[in-house]
Parts: sequence; structure tokens; C-alpha cells
Amino acid sequence: MASSSSSSLSSAISIQEKYDVFLSFRGEDTRNQFASYLYAALSAKHISTFMDDHQLERGDQISPTLRKAIHESKIWVIIFSENFASSTWCLDELAEILECKKRNEQGTVMPIFYGIDPSAVRKQEGSYGVAFQELEKRFEDRMEKVKLWRAALTEASNLCGLDSKDFRPECKLVQRIVEDVLLKLPKYISNEHFYGHLIGIGKKVEEIELSLSIGSTDVHIVGIWGMGGIGKTTLASVVYQRLSYSQFKGCCFIWNVREEYARHGANHLRKKLLSELLNDEAILKMDSPFVASPCILDRLRHTKVLIVLDDVDSSNQLEALVEGYYRLAPGSRIIVTTRNMQVLKKVTDRFYKVELLNHAESLELFRLHAFGKNSPVIDDEMVLEVTRYANGNPLALKVLGSFLHSKSKEEWKIALNKLKIIPNREIQDVLKISYEGLDDKEIQSIFLDIACLFDQSFTRDHVESILKASDPFVKIAISVLIDRSLIENRVSPIGNKLWMHDLIRQMGRTIVCDEHKEPGNRSRLWDPKDICHVLERDTGTAMVEGISLNMCRMNRDVKVHRAAFSMMYNLRIFKIFVCHNMNENKWYICDCKDKNKFKLYLPQGLDSYLSDKLNYFQWDLYPLRSLPSHVSLENLVELILRGSRLQRLWNHGVQSLLVLRKIDLSYSKMLNEIPDMSLAPNLESINFEGCTSLVKVLSSVENLHRLTYLNLNSCSKLRDLKEISRNTWYWDIVNFINNLPLYSSQAHIYQTFPVNLTDLHLDWTAIEEVPPSIWHLSSLVRLDLNYCSGLESISTSICKLISLESLRLCGCVKLFKFPEILEPMEHLTYLELGHSPIQELPESIKNLVSLRRLCIFSCKNIEFLPTSLCNLRKLEHINIQRCSNLKKLPPLPNASLSLLLDHNERLKSLPELPSSCFCLSAICCTSLETIPNWKAPLLHHLSSNHIRGQINFYGCEKLDQNTRNIILAGRGIFQILSGLKFGRMCDDFEFCYPGDEIPKWFSYQSGSTSMNIRLPPYWNNDNFLGLAFCVVIYQHKIIDHPLFLGIGCKLNFKTIPDSLLCEHDSFMRLGGDDDSSDHVVMWYVEELTLQNSGLSWRSNCCTMACLHLSLECGYCHDVDEDVNVNYNDDTYIDGNEYGEIKKFGVWFVYKEDIERFDVDTKSKNKRRFDECCETSGSEGSHGIENDVLHSKKLKVMSLI
Repeated sequence: MASSSSSSLSSAISIQEKYDVFLSFRGEDTRNQFASYLYAALSAKHISTFMDDHQLERGDQISPTLRKAIHESKIWVIIFSENFASSTWCLDELAEILECKKRNEQGTVMPIFYGIDPSAVRKQEGSYGVAFQELEKRFEDRMEKVKLWRAALTEASNLCGLDSKDFRPECKLVQRIVEDVLLKLPKYISNEHFYGHLIGIGKKVEEIELSLSIGSTDVHIVGIWGMGGIGKTTLASVVYQRLSYSQFKGCCFIWNVREEYARHGANHLRKKLLSELLNDEAILKMDSPFVASPCILDRLRHTKVLIVLDDVDSSNQLEALVEGYYRLAPGSRIIVTTRNMQVLKKVTDRFYKVELLNHAESLELFRLHAFGKNSPVIDDEMVLEVTRYANGNPLALKVLGSFLHSKSKEEWKIALNKLKIIPNREIQDVLKISYEGLDDKEIQSIFLDIACLFDQSFTRDHVESILKASDPFVKIAISVLIDRSLIENRVSPIGNKLWMHDLIRQMGRTIVCDEHKEPGNRSRLWDPKDICHVLERDTGTAMVEGISLNMCRMNRDVKVHRAAFSMMYNLRIFKIFVCHNMNENKWYICDCKDKNKFKLYLPQGLDSYLSDKLNYFQWDLYPLRSLPSHVSLENLVELILRGSRLQRLWNHGVQSLLVLRKIDLSYSKMLNEIPDMSLAPNLESINFEGCTSLVKVLSSVENLHRLTYLNLNSCSKLRDLKEISRNTWYWDIVNFINNLPLYSSQAHIYQTFPVNLTDLHLDWTAIEEVPPSIWHLSSLVRLDLNYCSGLESISTSICKLISLESLRLCGCVKLFKFPEILEPMEHLTYLELGHSPIQELPESIKNLVSLRRLCIFSCKNIEFLPTSLCNLRKLEHINIQRCSNLKKLPPLPNASLSLLLDHNERLKSLPELPSSCFCLSAICCTSLETIPNWKAPLLHHLSSNHIRGQINFYGCEKLDQNTRNIILAGRGIFQILSGLKFGRMCDDFEFCYPGDEIPKWFSYQSGSTSMNIRLPPYWNNDNFLGLAFCVVIYQHKIIDHPLFLGIGCKLNFKTIPDSLLCEHDSFMRLGGDDDSSDHVVMWYVEELTLQNSGLSWRSNCCTMACLHLSLECGYCHDVDEDVNVNYNDDTYIDGNEYGEIKKFGVWFVYKEDIERFDVDTKSKNKRRFDECCETSGSEGSHGIENDVLHSKKLKVMSLI
């Protein structure tokens, strides 16, 4: 296997050098002996070697063929023998080799001193001295040539070489030369030659090789693990080719162990493995060779080996092949590819998980197979549809690309529509291997449950809690599925999500569809068409175990048969829902009653029978007034009937609900009572939010000792909570009701709320004061008092809430004073006081020592902020928007990264801004005149955790010229460079200020909206970071909400003649709505975004960049003032009637620009310091110097 692999590698590599090795020797000395032996040994290792086969030398000069061979070789082996110097042919070869080495600075010269002392060669003594005496006579009129030969001999003999007298017998010298060549060859083979047309593989190969720790002498196994078709075998093959070329004496790659093991048995594979490692075919005739057997092991102890076992499916297979592997020769390595993590866990903790291809890699791979190049001939949307379907799986991309190759646009459409219904068989067969490898029917069943019934919104804990009722070993089963690469455990803010690749999900669903032609005879139903068929026609049978219906995908109204569930004895999971995400906006369910176009109707109600095996029952918008009579819910884990028409859950007595953990009846507006829950001891979560008819919470709730979540928000008729015992101190989250009577100043907080409460939401309540007893809630983390219209005072004891992290007091229209903070609050990080009549903040606010976000927007009575604000060293975000009477800001904390000042019309100046301030919005601060200083930090000192860069001074028309053209223009350059340095997405960037000049950094400028730029070779090299744009725009017409104005940029990269390689559209939204004077707008597009548009930087030679700008209008949605405005970018309309683009500049940004900016910044900071020393604090300002502009000027072909 080693030899065949090496052979295939050599034939696959097409490099500029034709030969690996060039042999230079004196024919009469070594041709028929040493040189021939060496040539044979090199050839046996499949090393391409040039050996001149001319028996006689002709003429004084080497032939053109020989010279060409020298230049086409990577390594030159020069055999200095007794009579080498007597051949002008050999001396010319030597001189040519050294000249070639000097000119190319590549290649390796390996001198071999065969039967001659190196010093004799170096000093031209002995036979070399005699030879040169003759040469000097012969070439007395050309002594320069003789001097050249002497210098060449001296130079070559000074190189590190091998002396034949150190190796006995002679075969050891041959072996050593071959080993040295093998070690040196890989550095001359570029990654591109190894990878060929393989996409997205370079970094993965490097990471695997790092895991192998080639330099260490221990013996270990490294696993390559991942789903089917993801490229494990390909990765292992590339790593094998790279390493087997030089690093190991014995190598073997066993392909498809799973199938070979099943077809031929362990003994056959062992023979194959050992015979190739030891290069001994006699092993094939042995009865049962083992790695650990003494005769074999003794030989392997002295042979450093590389073994690749591809597609190992079980630990038995691994043990049968490499039992006792740790006794192999030091430095030996074993690579195992598998879909089953359990195979690896028993033998190693070194494994590499192969990730899916990213979007750009997927596009490139698909286009390579679909078109033979990166330029598409089919609509981009259709290409994107295929790549979305494949979702980064290389096998799927290659199979689908090859299948669609040379097909018409119409055939593509047909094929894509078919894929949605009938998956590609070749892809499915590969993926199905993992499913068939599950030897436990229960685990297969759980896989099908997840594939058919649970979407990506479910966490692992959630799925396990539901399925545990029917399978107590579900936790183990899910771990097996993860190990088998059928699902993934992905960390998210709300828990570990169970993620399944769409192709694997489709494979699971295909397995279920193959169970029976009639949907009612299948185990699981998820397709709306199939479910509606079963429910209408009552064709469900005992085969049905699960139903999951997304009502948003229904295309008609459905009348459910009254006996539709009567034969579904084994139904475990029942889901009818109107949104995928269980954590959707709380108003969504309520809205869906009116907005959901098609509905399920139960004109005759339901028969009393529902499966007593139900573990999960969800029916959003449930249309009946109660559940069927005599329903048995003894195995139910969760009951979810959101937005239902329920008046009561059931019409009979107490239900035994021993395993019930969750009830969600939110927005069931007709629900007026809840049943006795005394037989539901494990109930953890109750949600009655929006149940506006609910009058009473039964006293049985107080005995639910495991209850951790109770939501009674907007239960407007529920006024009395006295029946809930105060023993329920263990609640973690509580949402209380609108009309809860909290206005009594005599009441003690700890008498109303449990003292261990962590979250207290009293929004929109009638509370009049926060009393001194608030300090008893020592575990309180979050306190919300938004829009409490009667709240007049807050006790100073609030500072004693030692765990408080968030305090929100927005819209409290009677709160004129914020309390003194009498002692430090160590944990409070968020304070919100928006829309309140507060007149001032106390100086004691400095005691909010951990505060990170301060929001006091729309506080129209505030004129000044306390000077102690600068002492809040952790304060990062300050929102002081629409404080119309604010006149002045105090010094700001150095940590401030974000400052929002929009619509503060009386604000005239800003204090010195922190250099770390990356977000500053001062839209329509119409009195603002100056920014005293805003130093830019050095870019190489920045870390990547800074928030997005948005600077907007739209409408600040009184800003002086120094602020506009020096401070803000320079800051714009800094923000662009900092964003591109860390690859920050351009969506996070915004920069706008009044002005009519394009900064000089934008070296390609036009007075129109279009520009064509001719690009030089290698412009898109490794140092390229992205493109920056700058325009001067004038908005001459007011634009009304919800419209907003923006700049669209169409960017095309082309080759000559005019072949489109990449097209990218970007959109920069303008920050103001009013008509105004000229404004400068900047934005950028980072390299990754361009790559995702389909441009392969390294494989395409772009020679032209064509840019065109346009004004466009889009639509925005209403949002709160304290969050960024979202907008729908699906549709834009012409915006030319609202403004015009006057100037346009482009800047190709490289890494060198970062260095130049830092040099310029240091210079300016030094000048400022010197001027301050000289003028006692006067501030000088300096522009961006011409000498820091990008050094490589791209030639502008035409400005249109």
C-alpha cells in the first residue's frame, strides 16, 4: 500500500519542476556502480530522478537538454569522485547548478564525496590539482572560466555533505542519501499540489498534523470523526500522502475497514496491513499474523510506521488490526477515520472533529463540479438553493454538482423541486450507513423521533425529559447518536441544542416514509399534507407514534374527524403548533389566532379516547372548550395548549399526573379556572400569561414543591394570591399581574414576596413606592418597575440589595428623584431611567461601581449630569438621547465604548472623548459646534472584543471645519482599519458627518456614481483586507417614516475580456431623516464578505473592478428607542428624488495600511504633546499626511 500510494502521489502532483532529483557524476568513475545503485534506490521510492545516460561526453559545453533538466529539478545530488574535475562537462554542470540555486534561492545541493577527501575538492589538491593544471593550460585564454570552476568546487565542498568513508558497506550510503532526499522533498511541494481541487482542506490538514505531534517519540492514535460524506477519508488521504513521503519507513492505508472486515474478515486485513508495513509478501501466506505476535512485533519495533485505518465502525475492528500498537517503534502513528466516537474513546483522547464547509467553500466546491469553473451559468439563486440543501456537506455538493453539470436551467428547476420530495439516493445511501450501524432498535427509534418530530429549537435536556417517560435510557441513547455523528450537541444561550444536519434529517424521514405507502400506517407524521389526510379521513392506526404539524405550512382548512385519534393507541408525541421556537415572542400566539390563514376545525368534537401513552401533548389554538372526557394523562410530561378556546382543562375530578412537569395555557383567554393539581407532585412550570378570564388559582398549587416557574402576567381578573403559601420561596422567575394591590405603604415586601426571589417584574402595576423593606429581598437579581404610573419614590435602602444586577425604571411619570446611593453596589450593571421626569442624578451615583450600561433617554428635565460620572470606571454604554434640555456633559469614563446623544438640541460641545469610544451617535444635535479631542489608539494595541463601530453626526451642521475634516475624517479611517483588522462584518459599521471632502486615503476618486479600476497582478494577496468606500451626499427632501434613505453599491470583479467573476451588492443606510447639507458617508466590505459572494481570491485573476452607486429607499420597522433600528432589505425603491451623490471614493485596504496609520498616529500624538508643552495646553490639529497613503496606486482606467 505504501508503494502504491507513493506512486499515485507522484503521478498526481503536477509541479513546475519536472524532476525531484538531478544526479551529477563522472560517468567513467561511478556510472556502472555507485550512481546506478543510487538511481535504482531513488526510483524504487518513486522519486523522479534525472540521470544522464550518455556514455560519452560531446563538446566542451553541456547540452540544452541537460541544462533544462537542471533547472527543472528540486534537489541536486553531486557525486564528487576521483576524476570529477577532469571533466569540463561535470564542472559546467556544477557551475550551472550553483547558479540556478543562487538565482532561484530554492532547491538543495547535496554533495557526496565518493572515494575523495572533501578537502581535496575544496582546495583542488591531489587528482583535482592535477586536473586543474591541465585545465589552466587548455583554457589559458579563458582563465575566467577556470576561476569559475574553482569557485564552484570550493562553494559546493563547503556545503554539508556525506563522505563515503563514513559508510560501510556502500549500501548504507545509498540508504542515507535516499532518506535525506525524502526528508527534503516535501518542502518543495506546495499545498496546492497536495490539495489539487480539494476545497477548504488546508487548515484542517494542518490541525490534524498538529494533533499527530510528529516530532514526539511516543506512539499514539489520532481519530478523524464526523458525519458521513464530510471528507474524513479525503483528509486522511492527504495527510497520509504528505507524511508517508518522507517521515516513515513503513506505511499502509487500509480503505473502508468496515466493509472489508465484513467481507473478508480480520485475518485478511491483518495480512494486508503487516505485509505492506514490512514490505514482506511472505506474511500473506501466514495463517494468522498478529501485530502483537513476537516475530512480527520484533520487526515492527525497529520500523517507524504510519497506519491509516479508514471507516472503522467498531472497537473490535480496531483491536483486531492494531492490538498492542503502543509497542510499535517510537514515533509511529495511527490515524483512524470513523463516524463512531466510541471507537476512539477506548484508545485515544486525540481526535479531530471534521466541520462542515462554510458558505464560500460550499459555493466554490459546487461550482467546480457543476460548471468546471467558478463562474456560474445558472441563476445564482438556484446555486444558493443547492448549497443550502447540501448545508456544507462535501459529498452532497460534489454529487449534486456532477448531477446538474451540463443541464439546462429548466432541468435544474425540475431537479431541485424533486430533491425536496425524493432525496438523492447516492447521498442517502452513504448517510444511512450510520443509522444501520445502530444495533439497538430503541436507539434507532429515538433517532427517528428527533428527525421527524423535534426541530432545532429543542434543547437536549428538553428532549430527554419528554422521551424519558417512554424510554428511561434515553440519555445514553442520545449520547450514542452524538458519538455516531447523527446529531450534534451545540451550546446556545438557553442550553445545549440538539442539532441535526438537514440531509440526515431527510434520511431519517425517508426511512419512515418507506414503512408504508399509506401515511396512517407509518410510525411518525410531520408532512402537513399527510397529517391532514389522516385526520380528515380517520386513517390513523396503532402504527402512529408521533405527529408534528406546523399549522403555518397548511394550505387549506381541515375538518378533523371526531374519531381521528381513536385507533392511535401508541401515540406518544403530539404537536400541533404555530411557531417553531418555543421561546417566540409572547404575543405571537395571540396574534396567530387572527393571522393564521388556515385552521383545524373539530365540528363534531373529539371522541373521549386519547392514547394513554402520550408523553407530550401540544395543540396551539386548540378549538374545544375542554379536553375529551375520561382522557388519561398519566404518562404526560408536558401539556401545552397556547391560545386555546379552553374554559377548563377537563370536566371531571382530579387527574393523576405523576410525571407532568410543565403546563402552558398562555393566552387562553376564555380559561376561567384551573383544575386541582394536587396529584401533579413533579410539576415545575406553570404559564397562565394572558389568561384574562382566570379568576382563581386553587390552593392546591401551594403544595407543588418543585414549582420553579409561575407566570401570571396579564391575568387581569386575578386579584388574590393569598392562597399561595409563602413557602414557595424557591421560585426563580415570577411575573406578576397588573392589578396586584401593592400600593399600601404599610405592607412589607417580605410579606408579599418570597425572600429568595431572584427576578421581580412589577411593570405596569399600581405600586406607589419602593419601601425600605425592599432590602429583605437579598437574592433579587433583577427588579423591573417600568411604566408604574403611580410610583413616586424609591427608598435609599435599595442600595442594600446586594445581588441586584439590573434596575429598570422606564416610564415612571411621577418619579422626579432618583435615590441617593449610600453605599457601593457591587453587582448592579444596568440602570434604565428613560421617559421619566427625573431632574438630576445624585453625585452618589459614583457608588454604582460595577455599572456598565446607563440609559436615561427622553428625560426632558435633565440639564446636567453629575461630575462623579467619570468615576464609574466600568461604564461602557451611555444612552442620553432626546434629553432636550441637556446642555453639557461631564468628563466621561475612559472605559466608555458607546455614547448615544441623538436629538439633544441644546448640547453645544462634547468633553474629550475616550480613545476607546467606538460607537458615538449624535444625530441632529443641531447646536453642537466642536469636539475638543478624540485620540485614536494604536491599532496594534487593540483587541477584537470592541463593540461595533458606528459614528454618526448627521445633521450636526454647526460643527467647525477642524472637527469635520481633521478629527472626524481621521476617526473614520481609524474605524475602518480597526473593523477590517479583526474581520468585523460590515453590517456593524456606520460613519457619517457633515462635510464635502473625501479623505485622501481614498486614492481613487470620482465626481460621478461609477468607477472602473484596472487591477494589477496579485492585488488580492494575503495582505488584502477589504474595500472601503466614501461618498459625499446631499439629501434635499425630507423622507417620511417608515421609509429610510441609503446608498446601494454594486461591485463587479471581472477579467478581460469582460467575463464576470464575482458580483457583490452592499447597502449603507443613512442615519438621518431630515433634509440637510452635504454629508460624508463611509463604509467598507471585508474580504470574507467578498469571498462569500463567490470570488475565489487565489484561483481567479481579476483584472477589473467596476463600481456603481445609487440612492435607494427601504422600509424600517418600529422599534424601541434604545435598540438599533432593523429594516427589511428584501425590497428597495429608487431614492434619487430625495438626494444626490456628489463625490465617490474607493480605497483598497491592506495590512500595511494599519502599520502606516499607527506610524502617523504616533507622530501626531507626539506633536500634540510638544505643542501642549509649548503653548500651555493649546490643542493643535493636523491632517492625514500624503506619505501615509497606500503605496501601490491602482491605475484608474476610466471614470464614468
